[in-house]
Amino acid sequence: MPDARAVLRLDPLRAWRFVAGKVSALGAVTSPPYDVLEPAIVRRLTDSDLHNMVRLILPRDPDLGPARYDEPAQRLAGWQRDGVVVQDERPALYVYEQRLGNAVLCGLVGSLRLDPTRQVVLPHEDVMPHWVDDRLRLMEATDADLEPILLAYADGGAASDAVDAARSGEPWLEAETYNGAEHTIWRIDDPAVLATIEAELAKHEAVIADGHHRYAAYLERQLREPYRPSADVGLAMLVDYVRHPLTLDPIHRVVPGLDLATVQSRTPSDWQVRPGRAEGDPDRISVTDGSSWLTLHTTSPAPWVTLLHDVLLPAWGVVEDDITFHHTLADALALAGPQQAAVELTAPRMDQVLRSAALGVALPQKATSFGPKPRVGLLFRTL
Repeated sequence: MPDARAVLRLDPLRAWRFVAGKVSALGAVTSPPYDVLEPAIVRRLTDSDLHNMVRLILPRDPDLGPARYDEPAQRLAGWQRDGVVVQDERPALYVYEQRLGNAVLCGLVGSLRLDPTRQVVLPHEDVMPHWVDDRLRLMEATDADLEPILLAYADGGAASDAVDAARSGEPWLEAETYNGAEHTIWRIDDPAVLATIEAELAKHEAVIADGHHRYAAYLERQLREPYRPSADVGLAMLVDYVRHPLTLDPIHRVVPGLDLATVQSRTPSDWQVRPGRAEGDPDRISVTDGSSWLTLHTTSPAPWVTLLHDVLLPAWGVVEDDITFHHTLADALALAGPQQAAVELTAPRMDQVLRSAALGVALPQKATSFGPKPRVGLLFRTL
C-alpha cells in the first residue's frame, strides 16, 4: 500500500571531511563519481595524494570477490583513527557550490529520507544489478555513504532562498581541484532555517539526476537493515534546477562485435541510414567503426536512447551485457574498430526525463549524464 506520509525530506547530518593539514590539499583528495572514472583519470587521482577518495570508491582487484571491499573499509578506518578525516561537531545541512568557468552547481547536501514507493523521489532510468550490488557491498563494508547522489527539483522557494542566503556568509570549507573548479561549502544549522527548508521541501518531489545505482543500493540496504534508523536515509545533494540549472548530456556506447555492414543491412526499414555524421543534429543516432560513420533517423518521438535499446540493438543482434558506457565521445571513439562500433547518442530532453520519472516508465540504463556532478570527498556520511 502506498505510504500517504511520503514527503521529500533532507535531514541534517554530522558530515565527515578531510583535515587540510593532514593531506596535500583538500582538492587533491577528491574525485569525480565512480562511474565516470576512466583509467587515465584514476591514475592521475591515485598519484595526486595517498588519501584520494578514488582509493575508497573504486575497490581494486576484482579477483578477490567480496574481499576486495575490505581494503577501502580498513583504509577509511585508518583515516578516521589518524585524524585524516574528522566529523562535524553538530548536525547541519550543507550548501555546496562548485564553479568551473560559467558552469555552476549549487544545492543542499544532507541525509535524504528514502522513498521505496516512488512517490517523491523519482528514478528516471533503469539500473544494472551488478553495479547496484557493487555499491551496496562497498556501503556495507565501509558502513558509509561516500558519494552523494544528485537530485533535481523545481522552484524551491524558501529552501532555495535559504541556500542563496547561506552563500553570503563565511564558508565552512573551500577547495580547488586540478581542473580549475572552485568548491565552497557553507553550513546551515539554525533551527528556524532548517524548519523552513523542511516545510518547503515537503511540498515537492525530486527526480534522481545522477546516482540511480547508489539510490537502489540505499533501498536494498534499508530492506536488509530495517531495525537501523540510519539505514532509512542516504547521502544526497538536492538542486533547484530552475534557479541553478543543470546540464544534460548523453552517455555513448561501445558495442563489441558490431560492424557497420550489420548496421546498414539490419536496421529496420522505417529508419533512414545515411553515410557520414550529421554533427550538430540532435535528432539522430550515429555509429562509427573509427574511420567511417553512418547516421540513423526515424520519426518516432521516443528518446533516442530508448530507440537504441528497444529497437536497434535487438535488430542488430547485440548482446547488451557486452556494451560499455562512456561519458565522453572521445573515450568511446578511442575504442572503436572494424568489429567494435561506437554509438554516438544525443541527450534526452528534460521534458522527456521528467515525463518518464512521473509516469514510472524508466529510460534505459545510463540514459543521461546530468552535470555538473558533485565532487566526491568534500563531504561524506557514516552510519
